[in-house]
Amino acid sequence: MSKKKILVMVDWFVPGYKAGGPIQSCVNFVFAMKDDYSVYVLTTDTDHGESRPYEGIESGRWTNHLHPDIQVFYSPKASLSARSLKEQIDAVQPDYVYLNHLFSPMFVVYPLWLKFRGRLKGEIVLCPRGALYESALSVKRWKKTPFLNLFRWMGMPRRILFHATNQREKEAVLQHFPGSKVLIADNLPNMRQLPFAGLAKQPGTLKCIFIARIVPIKNLLFLLTAMEKTKDVRVELTVIGPVEDKGYWEECSRKIAALPGNVSVNYLGPKRNDELPALLAQHHLFTLPTTGENFGHAIFEALLAGRPVLISDQTPWLSLAATGSGWDLPLGDPVGFTRALEEAARWDQPAFDKWAKGAWEHAARFIKNPELHDQYLKLFA
Repeated sequence: MSKKKILVMVDWFVPGYKAGGPIQSCVNFVFAMKDDYSVYVLTTDTDHGESRPYEGIESGRWTNHLHPDIQVFYSPKASLSARSLKEQIDAVQPDYVYLNHLFSPMFVVYPLWLKFRGRLKGEIVLCPRGALYESALSVKRWKKTPFLNLFRWMGMPRRILFHATNQREKEAVLQHFPGSKVLIADNLPNMRQLPFAGLAKQPGTLKCIFIARIVPIKNLLFLLTAMEKTKDVRVELTVIGPVEDKGYWEECSRKIAALPGNVSVNYLGPKRNDELPALLAQHHLFTLPTTGENFGHAIFEALLAGRPVLISDQTPWLSLAATGSGWDLPLGDPVGFTRALEEAARWDQPAFDKWAKGAWEHAARFIKNPELHDQYLKLFA
């Protein structure tokens, strides 16, 4: 009996990494589903914010270079068109089309339009990936509102299944599209965990790492302000991620230049996903006071590496203190972030080892959850 076909449509895919978490979500998805379905990925041949195609990738044809059971088509971005996408959709003849994010004209709106016109037979499963959270909609709202109105006009609730990655996202979907059919399946994380590895820790010093796109929603400026107010400890911060908002980065740079002598910042720019585990291993604490995350792959990667985290309460990673794996604090309490930084800086070796192992064990429990895979099979039943 032949497997049913899933066609994943997404603007960016590996070897891209500058679009952040959604790429990793799709990579984890295709590897998790390849044994149960024939998996195809339709994407572009150029990373987010770049003009030159990926090196070493053959575009314009289906290839299984990623895995023998995963077919990927890298559409040349320079000649991307509705017609070229329709040709590849027709070539696959998918039973299911899995759409990612919400405001992509070619990889979300166009296939929805095809469904609306009766020109796409496969069932559509759409994962907004946090795009309907207020923190995300508040950015360029003028641009996104017409899309939402178009989706309602097309009668999306009657035509597709929404994939929410948590209860909060399900509520956001129903708020904007009442009557929609929504199923929850937790975000599929990186399932490969290395053995626990420690790191030397001296009381009074703390090496922190921030991994995210440089945009206001990731809240780097908030973190710098919290670090600025630390007393009687030395805090080092490594910042990793592409600068997407130059004005915001200039504001952060001014703050960095004015930091007191006990706080230092080193910006390394963007890094590939395969470079992150080694960088995480060199730091004591992962920091991300984000205003909203659908999942937070960088957060999970830190836990997976056995590094406690200091994050906001605007992610699915809550009640971290109860598991001894970090803090999830309200953004309305900036002093709380400063206190947490000072507490982590004062850790001696046994204290750090306890928190680090707590983080590692928290991630280990998550990836061993037997319900994760079953949740995805229900999406495509």
